[in-house]
Amino acid sequence: MRASRTITVISALTLVVAVAATGPLRAAADGDQSGQHGRDDTDSSRVVQIGVFGDMPYGDYGRAHFPSVLTDMNRSGLDFSVFVGDTKNGREACFADPHPSNPANPTPEKAVADAAHPDVYKAALKDFHSLRAPLVYVPGDNEWTDCDRTSIAGGAVSDSSDRLAYLRTLSYPTDQSLGQRTMTLTRQSAAYPENVRWETKGITYVGLNVPGSDNNFSTGGKDGPAAESQAEYAARNAANLEWLRQGFAAAKAKGSTGIAVFIQADMWDPTASVTHFEDTKKELFRQTVAFPGQVLLVNGDSHHFTVDKPLTDYATTNAAGLAGPNTIENFTRVTGFGEDQNHWVSITADRKDPNVFDIRQHVIAANVPAYTPPSG
Repeated sequence: MRASRTITVISALTLVVAVAATGPLRAAADGDQSGQHGRDDTDSSRVVQIGVFGDMPYGDYGRAHFPSVLTDMNRSGLDFSVFVGDTKNGREACFADPHPSNPANPTPEKAVADAAHPDVYKAALKDFHSLRAPLVYVPGDNEWTDCDRTSIAGGAVSDSSDRLAYLRTLSYPTDQSLGQRTMTLTRQSAAYPENVRWETKGITYVGLNVPGSDNNFSTGGKDGPAAESQAEYAARNAANLEWLRQGFAAAKAKGSTGIAVFIQADMWDPTASVTHFEDTKKELFRQTVAFPGQVLLVNGDSHHFTVDKPLTDYATTNAAGLAGPNTIENFTRVTGFGEDQNHWVSITADRKDPNVFDIRQHVIAANVPAYTPPSG
């Protein structure tokens, strides 16, 4: 999804944001899956270095800058990275090579790949496999939800459900991550292989298919057939909520001191319809307040690096006696870069640090534009 909005952005190039602890933390768990990816420092037995990026490359501008992002991530010694959706912009067609599809799909197929329009899904996988460390891919709306929009360039529309099925087949064929070096993931089911969970060095990680464009809930018109999208939303939303509950239960059972959840949608975007994220936010509230450690949500979608605490309770008067709800203090949200800002974010996770998660932005000098001074 695209967004043009003003938002509070934390912009110091070397900023480190510590996620404040608010309560007692539990002992670390055994059974790390990626301990072999440790670093050459005194904390290698417990520290995990994570790269986060998404909403790129967008158009020719993004494709020119994207290699620098991948190169910078490759030389940063990451243990793994997560791509939080949108491998292209929403105006570009969802070109795909011929593949089996449901003949009952209601949207005519007008985006068959050819020499002039290569398969965008295979191109994204090629980029992902250029990363040395394991890569977990959470899909975004531009890869499937928006494929049947009437605003697609050249009218090359395709069916959103077909593209989601195609993406699932290509991107999640086994229990291994993407990347040159892989790690084992727990997938929710054959129906929802993009929903994943893994545990590394005492911290639990969960990936969910929660995309922009109001979680693929369409009322028809420019956003594709309403009945198809609403049925898809209902089934996936139920699966997502169950996977979220299972993720927190697994974190508690393992004694994880933190849990990080990765999705594509910015569920608090004031410029977009967010009605059909309400179930997800309510479940995050229930699970977070019952979790004895730190909770980190990472999303893309709105393209501006931000660290904030948007999750609240449902009080009408808060603890200070002021109008409005209370902020959930052990919940922190990170929104990554994207679109015209082709950079990435790193997260240092340390199970023994009371803060658990430290967030740092990586602004790539080669991708910084020439700025226009004021006139006069």
